[in-house]
Amino acid sequence: MPQLMPHTNRTRRLSRTGWSALLAALFTFTAPGAPAQAATSCTTPAVSNYHVDSNGKLRRWSNSAPLTGGNAWSQVVISPTWTAARTISGGNGVIFTITETGDLVWHHDNKYDGSGEADWDPNSGSVIGTGWSSFTTVVGGGDGVIYAVSQDGKLYWYRYLGSTGQFSWANDGRGVQIGAGWNGLRIAASGNGVLYTVPEGGQLRWYRHLDPLGGRPGWANGGLGVTIGSGWGAHTRLASFGAGVLLARNSTGTMFWYRHLDPVGGAANWANGGVGLGLGRGWNDSELVADVTGCRVT
Repeated sequence: MPQLMPHTNRTRRLSRTGWSALLAALFTFTAPGAPAQAATSCTTPAVSNYHVDSNGKLRRWSNSAPLTGGNAWSQVVISPTWTAARTISGGNGVIFTITETGDLVWHHDNKYDGSGEADWDPNSGSVIGTGWSSFTTVVGGGDGVIYAVSQDGKLYWYRYLGSTGQFSWANDGRGVQIGAGWNGLRIAASGNGVLYTVPEGGQLRWYRHLDPLGGRPGWANGGLGVTIGSGWGAHTRLASFGAGVLLARNSTGTMFWYRHLDPVGGAANWANGGVGLGLGRGWNDSELVADVTGCRVT
């Protein structure tokens, strides 16, 4: 685990606030046609984003206004030492980490709704897989789904079925190859099989895996990425609260909020006219680990 042997031959090759004025110039979006907006609900009282600070502490930053982009944060240290090589959101408080030696480790934050201090499931820290350091990119899609990109650009699907850190996987833990050509991309999962990517040219592209819970390799739009924005090359990190709510961090550590209003259908419709709203500075130490199921399409 993981085994990088494709489980199927049906593999597709995929194509891959004083800041408003500046953002309007840098980040242009395809002009929306008829409005398309998915009905959405979010975790209350808040949706959380996890951040490892410069002292190695894991902080839970909880935002009470995820659908409107309000700079409404509260934060608490939930681990005084966090030494993972990579930290990945699994949704609903699940955090997957990858160690330097490639172990995949399960954790669960019981207060992922931002309602209290540190409170971990007692089985947090359980090793649920090995060999994960070989992947260049690993993102959680929620509900146990994990998408991983191998060094040769193949995209694999996994689904963890456990709820308390036990070893339990769909397909006996074998990865299912569902795509190719995914190397060199910044990738964020957003629930419902939706993946956003930023290639070298800086476009924002939308994909939707049609069977995220079962792993069959079918894609919306025949597997072709839909360009729904441009100018995203300035962002060095990308994450999602789910349901099209995107967090993007630039090279100076400033984080911005965007909301794609049609995450399921892929129409290029955006809240706030596609202009990002600033969510503060100082986010430049590590990954953005937003709770990918904090918001869901209903």
